[in-house]
Amino acid sequence: MASSAARPRTGAREAPGTSAARYGPARGQERAAPGRLRLIGYVRVSTRDQGSNGHGLDAQRSAIERYCRANGYTLVTIIPDVMTTRSIDKLYGRSAAVAAVEAGLADGLLISTLDRATRSTLDGAVLLDQARRKGWRLLSVDGIDSDNEQQALLTDIRIAVAAEERRKISERTKAGLEAAREKGKVIGRPRSVTAAVARRIVRLRTRDGLSANAIALALDKAKVPPPGNGARWHHSTVRAVLAREDQT
Repeated sequence: MASSAARPRTGAREAPGTSAARYGPARGQERAAPGRLRLIGYVRVSTRDQGSNGHGLDAQRSAIERYCRANGYTLVTIIPDVMTTRSIDKLYGRSAAVAAVEAGLADGLLISTLDRATRSTLDGAVLLDQARRKGWRLLSVDGIDSDNEQQALLTDIRIAVAAEERRKISERTKAGLEAAREKGKVIGRPRSVTAAVARRIVRLRTRDGLSANAIALALDKAKVPPPGNGARWHHSTVRAVLAREDQT
C-alpha cells in the first residue's frame, strides 16, 4: 500500500505556492485517468497536538479518500495545515492547495467540511465565490459543491450576512470607543516618553549638542524617570525619541 500523504513536523507551516506534486499521490489513489475529475484534498487541524499524533488528520484523510473512490474522482494529493492561529492569512497549506488548483494541477479542491478549510462564515463564502469566479470546483465530503447553482444563492446569502455582521461589530466598537473617550478614558497605548521629556531631549541635542549617550546620562543625573519604570535611560531610547520627533 502506498504511504500516506506527507505530514508536516509539529507546528510546520507550508509556504504559499508550494507545488502539490511535492506531496505525491494520495494513499490508494492511482494517477489521473483521462476525463476524470482531478482533486487536491485539503485537511487541517487547529492544534499542534492533533497534528503530531494524527488525531483529526487521519479521519479527514480517510473521508476524502473514500469520497473520491465512491465518486470515481482522482485524488492528486492531500495538503495539510497544522495551525494554532485564527488568522486566515496564515493557512499556508490552504493557500498552496488553492494555488496548485488555479495553476492547473487539479480541477478542484476537496475538503471534509467547510469549517475545516475556513475560520469564519465570510471566509468560507468568499472561498466558494472564488471557486465559482475562477472556474474550479470546491467540493466537500458533506455535500458542498461550488458548481451547484442552488448553493450559489446560499453563498451570496452567507457573504451578505457575514458582511453585515462585520459592519455591526465595527459600529459597536466605534460607539464603545467614543463613549469611553467622552468619559475621559485614554484609548490606546500611551506613549512611553511624555511630550515634555521629548522636547527636553530635542533641546539637549539641538541646543547643547549632546550625543545620545550624554543625553541619557543627563536625564539620569536630573532624575527624570525613564520609560517603562526602567532603572536608567538608555542611548537607544534617546535615539528613538530623536528619530520620532524629527519626523513630526
